Order: sequence, then structure tokens, then C-alpha cells
Amino acid sequence: MKRIIWIIGYWLLVIELAAQKPERIESPIVSEKDSAWYAEQRDLWKAQTQKDPTDETAWRNYYKAARYMSWWGGKDNTAAHEAIRKMSQAIPDTYTCNLCAFTAIKLGHGFGTDGDKYAEAALKMLPDEMQYDDYNEWVCYLAMKGQEERMAQMAKRYFDSGIYSEAVLRYSYNELAGMTEGGIYIANGDAAIIPKWLIQEGMGLCKDKTIVCAPFLAVKEYREWLRRKLNMNLPEWEDGNFTDYDAYERAMLQAIIDRYGSKVYFSTTTPSETMEPWKKNLYNEGLLLKYSAKPYDNLAVKRRNVEERYQLEYLLVSFRPEWTAGQRLSANYAVLLADLLPYYARNDRKRHDWLMRLLVSGVQNTSLDEERKQTILSQLK
Repeated sequence: MKRIIWIIGYWLLVIELAAQKPERIESPIVSEKDSAWYAEQRDLWKAQTQKDPTDETAWRNYYKAARYMSWWGGKDNTAAHEAIRKMSQAIPDTYTCNLCAFTAIKLGHGFGTDGDKYAEAALKMLPDEMQYDDYNEWVCYLAMKGQEERMAQMAKRYFDSGIYSEAVLRYSYNELAGMTEGGIYIANGDAAIIPKWLIQEGMGLCKDKTIVCAPFLAVKEYREWLRRKLNMNLPEWEDGNFTDYDAYERAMLQAIIDRYGSKVYFSTTTPSETMEPWKKNLYNEGLLLKYSAKPYDNLAVKRRNVEERYQLEYLLVSFRPEWTAGQRLSANYAVLLADLLPYYARNDRKRHDWLMRLLVSGVQNTSLDEERKQTILSQLK
């Protein structure tokens, strides 16, 4: 008995020591952890920077862990402030410091206000091999600054790297495939916007669609690019009687809708407050919400998208580990397409069984907890 107890105790000790090993910090979009995990990793990577103050990998992970802690820690950015301040003293004028300084300024973690200076310095020092976070930062930065040619080159390099989630790319492709020619896609968030650029610049597909990142509308250079792209005027902050930025954003989106009408689409992941002014005129066509001044048979369009335009067979099986965002989007098909099942049950049993199998697989092949899976699957009737 004593031997068994000793063995159990030994393995518990091994597990505890393994938990203390610093791990590469991924974006929550790739792999989501809780606040306690990020806090532990912050301390481990901080200790590593103290052992070797020139270790850029350690400094980068230290800052990232401190940054993601605030997502669950009441938005307290003290740890991120400390990390970027110490990094700037230990490894100034490095790619890592410039990258993290740019991110820190963008997120309000201190380090001054001239983010462009650090971004351009980092872009002159790009490493041969970049991580997901590097590509995300630079594709978004170049797009936000309206530098279309440089952004296209970076997006092509990002796509060619092969590190982006296949599931997120496929979901984005299906969103674009369901749009009308010359459509305008409006969304917030990395997983909604960035894969569209990769599809357009990396694959050369759907380039007739205009991708509008709503938060970037606050940036003058981006608005100037969008004006040229859409060949239209957009309201200027200085010209309008806007009480706050939200009112200004609504005015800009309204101008786009007034000009392009039913060519405008919103991602279903767009915050509801962004779409609030037009919610009575938004119709679900599958994965997107389309603006229309008049009611129409949007379910017929949704059936067309599912039957003719969307590529859905990938939901049946995944051949590699998927990002958290990719898994959630795969499960999202069941939420958005469940209302087609009753129609197919009445009119096309074979199509019903085909779609049911795809939607169930899209949920089951994720790492969502069982309760969440059952909640989603209960909608499939």
C-alpha cells in the first residue's frame, strides 16, 4: 500500500511540475485559456526574462500573457503596462519590442502615442518566420492605413505560410460565396475580417467584394481608401453634428447603405448595437444578414446558398487540430441553418438527411463542452 501511495504521489508531483513549464502564448482565437492560466504563464515568462534579459521570445510571451490576463481580470492593464515598460529597457530597438510597443499603444497599455513609428520600424525587421500574431498585426495595420498594395503582399504571405485556420477560411469563403456580385461585407473582429483578405489576396477569389472593417472607420487613412474603393463620399467628423463616435459610425454606414442598398451585408458576428438602426431591414441568407428596403423570400436564397454555393463537406471530419474560433464557427452552421430542416423534411427528405448530418458533425467535431453541444443540437428538428 505504501508503494502505491508513493507512486501516486510521484505522478502528482510530475504533473504539478509540468504545469509550471512556460508555454507559448497563443491568441484566444487560436486557443482560449482562463485568467488563472495566463497569470501563471505571466509569472513563468517574467522569471525567464530575469534569467536572460535578452531573450526576445520570453519577453514576447511575458507581454502576451499579461495582456490576455486583462480579458478576464476586469480590464486591469497594470501587468501589461509593467511588461512593456521593462521590455523597452531590456531589448530596445528589436523587432519584438517594436511589435509589442505598437500593440501596447493600440490597446492603451502605455508606451506613448506614436504607434506608426514602432509599426514601421518593426516592418523593416520582419523575421523570416512569423507567428499568427505577427501576420494579424501587420495585415490589419496596413489595411487600416489604407496601404492596399502592402496589405495585399502581407496577406498573400500570410496565406502562403499555411498557418491560418482552415475551418475559419472555409467559413469565410462560404460567407463570400453567398453574396451578390460587387457585394459589401461589414463586420468587426479578426476572425470575420482577416480571412476574407487572405482569400482575396492569397487565392485570388471573390475580389469583387469589398471588405469593410467597422472599427477602422475611425481612422482617416482608412476612410480615404474606402472612399476611393466605393467611389463615394463619406461624412467627416468635422463636417457633421455628431454627439459621439457611435453616431458618426452609424452615419458612415448609413451613407454606404444609401448608396449601395441591397449589396450590403453584415456578418452575423457583428455586435447587435452596430446593426441596430437597420435590424428591421436585415434578412438572413444563410451565414450573412443582407440589407433590403423591401421584404423578399430570403429563405429561398438561403436554400440556394446551401445547395449550390456553400462548400460544407469539410464539417464531416477534421484532419488537424483547429483553432477555438474555427470550432465555434463550424458549430455556428447549426445555429444559422437549422430553420431549413423543416422545409427539407416536408419537401426533400434526402436533402434533409444530408444537411442534418453536416450540421450535427459541425457541432460534434468541436471541443465545446457537452452541455453547450446539446444546447445547439436541440435546435435541429
